[in-house]
Amino acid sequence: MNFKKCDPRNVNVSKVQNAFCLLSAILLPLCLTGCGDQVRLPSAKQLAEFEKAGPIPPSVDTERLVWAKMGGGSYRLVAGDAVELTMPAILRSVAAEEASGTERVTPYVCRVSESGTITLPRVGEIQAAGKTLAQVESSIIDAYYPKHVVTRPSVFARVLDYSTTRVSISGAVVRPGVYPLRSDQMSLVALLMEAGGIVEQGAATVRIMRDGAPLAGPDKAGATPSAPGTTASQTGAGPLILPIRGLNVPFADVELQDGDRVIVDRLSPPSVTVIGLVNRPAYLPYPPDVRYNLTQVLALAGGLNQVAEPRYATVYRLKPDGSNVSATFRIIGDSELTDAATIPIKPGDIVAVEQTPRTRTALFLNTVFRINIGTYWSMNDAFD
Repeated sequence: MNFKKCDPRNVNVSKVQNAFCLLSAILLPLCLTGCGDQVRLPSAKQLAEFEKAGPIPPSVDTERLVWAKMGGGSYRLVAGDAVELTMPAILRSVAAEEASGTERVTPYVCRVSESGTITLPRVGEIQAAGKTLAQVESSIIDAYYPKHVVTRPSVFARVLDYSTTRVSISGAVVRPGVYPLRSDQMSLVALLMEAGGIVEQGAATVRIMRDGAPLAGPDKAGATPSAPGTTASQTGAGPLILPIRGLNVPFADVELQDGDRVIVDRLSPPSVTVIGLVNRPAYLPYPPDVRYNLTQVLALAGGLNQVAEPRYATVYRLKPDGSNVSATFRIIGDSELTDAATIPIKPGDIVAVEQTPRTRTALFLNTVFRINIGTYWSMNDAFD
């Protein structure tokens, strides 16, 4: 009898293929059993907490801000100002009986003393600090008429030399440095203008530091400090922090004092982080005039991984107390985007398309079957 010889190599290959198919037939149902996404969606309470969270704006003590606001109106004299008074020469004469003599007008220069007064011929000291020029003119006229002259004189006052104080500014301004400012320029906005304004890239916050007497508001009884020359903004503790509206406008103008240090904090561009089962995990800039939703940030990250075909995304968000809150959303349902895919994403959010048992299994089967036997099919229908 003639027998056909068998190639041992063919026998071995056939055995391996049979064994592999048998093993796959056994493992495949086991892999599919209990391998759904197993994701828990947030409750209504958790979702409400999530929506209230982030981003965290700089806090502003509005009570302190009221007391630190710059006063408006006409310029008021301060100690050290040099004032020129234009008035009839008779007011500088020695006696009232000479009043009928001349109508000649002459200038008289005096400086506001540390006690806030100016000294006039024959009259002596009168209070000037804290008064407008019009009020000083009225005080001078009242001091001379009718006690020293028989007719009401005309007096004109102007500031010949302003007293200046020095404040420093640093950080995100065009020309940081120390600037001498006169009293009616002692405000945050005026200082920013002297320093050339905030840089083009913008700023985040402005901090006003005061050594020894940090900015604060009134005391618990509602009273303001009563010491001469002291304002309510000079007592208390801690710097006054103001956010920037837009890129270069401070939240409010604030009165400054001699020796104040103003720090303009540079703007750290807001961003959104996208990680997990996306094609290009990314750290995405979030411009101030843009509003992203979940679908848009996933698209900017290259879209979802087509092999794993994830259906859920978790958004992590920072709360005001520094803790995190998160919410998981189903973004794909019945092969279409769900309503949750349009939820707003805020600056600072972290969007994570995380692994689930189903996506891990899909990636495993893709790796095994595509590499070893050269075939591939989507397992999503089987999981459903």
